[in-house]
Amino acid sequence: MKKYNIGWGLTNACNMNCKFCYSKTARGELSECKLEDWIRFLDQNHEYIDSINYGTGENSLIPEFFAFVKYAREKYPHIKQSLTTNGFISRQIENSKEYFEIFKNCIDEIDVSIDFCVPQKHNLFRGNSKVFDWAVKTLEISKSLNKLCTIVFVGFDETLELDNLDGLFALAKKYGALLRMNIYRPVSTNPEINKKFTLSFEKLTSALNYINEKYEIVALSDSLLGSVFAGLREVCDNTGVDSIRILPDGSICPSTYLISEEYRNKYNIKEENVLKDLIFEVFNQTVVPKHCKGCQYETTCKGGVLDRRLLWYGTLEERDPYCPKRFDYEFPKTYFKTTKLSRVSVHDGYLPTLFFKNKDEE
Repeated sequence: MKKYNIGWGLTNACNMNCKFCYSKTARGELSECKLEDWIRFLDQNHEYIDSINYGTGENSLIPEFFAFVKYAREKYPHIKQSLTTNGFISRQIENSKEYFEIFKNCIDEIDVSIDFCVPQKHNLFRGNSKVFDWAVKTLEISKSLNKLCTIVFVGFDETLELDNLDGLFALAKKYGALLRMNIYRPVSTNPEINKKFTLSFEKLTSALNYINEKYEIVALSDSLLGSVFAGLREVCDNTGVDSIRILPDGSICPSTYLISEEYRNKYNIKEENVLKDLIFEVFNQTVVPKHCKGCQYETTCKGGVLDRRLLWYGTLEERDPYCPKRFDYEFPKTYFKTTKLSRVSVHDGYLPTLFFKNKDEE
């Protein structure tokens, strides 16, 4: 039986103002399902669910979030639950003993967004003067509870400056967290925003080489980067196959980033037993671009990350925008050694993402 890893945004609510936000436009267009809709979906589809990561907006803003994760844990304890938060969860659980107990007992993993190690810079970037303090407090609480914790940042040229990377690794070391990077996708309707935040190939490769030398690469859950830089054969792009995204209106999309109208019209959690026969046809077939034929990574990379190919070029017939051959970049002669022994996080294999850690961590 297929088990889905689900990214779920229960609410449109958010207390940030991030210019790079991939979901702002979509969330502005959506109504919201109610708690009873979430519960009905879970009751009907729980046997098809492996994990849920609550992201998109700030889920901890609404009381129904706490009620739902408690219900899910009590009724279906096999489902792993994780929260991606800007840190506001720390305020909620400090002010409510009930919420603290739910967080302690029902959330298995916490994913805290910090893009810049300098507090003022991160606050300005996120559009909230308190967010860095909230994020650090969340890390403190999570460490005290021995929760699996990641610090997640958006990968674009400025966040990959070496002093910022060193600062983020220092935070990860202090709080016993993994560091995780999501490469920016050009999802804004404003081309200037996309131009500003789209990560350059040069910055990406130089940062990966720097991290490989000074820190440790845990996992490259990215079919192109995992193949080329780590020689991994088992990295699969699960977009739309066993990895899906649920939006606040209940729409089921194939990816965290593929949430425009064309991708959210097919399935909804309000449909009966929707996961039983759910299939996104285009993602359940391998499309290897003609430029990839004969490449040494043809059978492992398979053209690269699906959502990047669609977002950059609108077709899977094009290879990944970060394909080294686009830049006459010589493939590494020695592969990076990754320390991954098993699935390191609910995000590992749920979406293309990169995991790092400090070398002196056990």
